[in-house]
Amino acid sequence: MIGKKIVRAAVLALAVAAPMAVATGTAHAAPGSDLDLTKCKIVDDPVNYGDGIDWYKLEYTYVNEGTAPTGAFTLRVRPVYGVDQFSGTVKNEAHVEQGAGSLNPGQSRSGFYWLTKKVVDDRTWGMFLDVKKVTGETPQQQQDSFCSAFVDNT
Repeated sequence: MIGKKIVRAAVLALAVAAPMAVATGTAHAAPGSDLDLTKCKIVDDPVNYGDGIDWYKLEYTYVNEGTAPTGAFTLRVRPVYGVDQFSGTVKNEAHVEQGAGSLNPGQSRSGFYWLTKKVVDDRTWGMFLDVKKVTGETPQQQQDSFCSAFVDNT
């Protein structure tokens, strides 16, 4: 019962605190877009919110290092357990999947997501850009479009 409450709290925190990316038009992906996660850092939040949860933040920045707009894409932040995030396989775990508007060449976005201490300590977190593979990135370009406790592509 307590485990379910913690998972629900984590899902709620991710859903409420996740910054919403707004599409900036109807730009479509073209050859030459290249998403890169340039910052992926876990930071302890020292504030006691009185909810009994020790909160951390996953701070991020991603940029289009390519020569063409990315088009709108989907990103995912979630605990990870060795599942290939780009396959679209999602098990019964807390996660946030949201749409992100197109990025022009050189444009970036920054923000953060809330994580619990347990997720950080268990090293079960990750952030994955373009999980539906719509930006036209090559497999080589996709290698810097994610980060986790085990892989830091920044």
